[in-house]
Amino acid sequence: MKEDVRETLPVKASFFDMIKSLHQKQETVHVLYDENGITRTNGIVTQLCEEDDHSYFVLDNGTQVYINTLVAVNGIFAADYSEC
Repeated sequence: MKEDVRETLPVKASFFDMIKSLHQKQETVHVLYDENGITRTNGIVTQLCEEDDHSYFVLDNGTQVYINTLVAVNGIFAADYSEC
């Protein structure tokens, strides 16, 4: 029997660093974030703003996502997310 495995964000890594790298490479991001329920979106990061605890990014479809609401980026989940 094969066990389900979920890849999680390494201890010293951050979603901000992942988003920053994907923004620089202009690669598509696929994200899950918690905005009064889990929301899924994807696109190219067009803007990245670092503001203390309120860092966010904007996708080419106009969606603004706060880093602290991210649950997963490109299939890598926050270690403390336990819903799946």
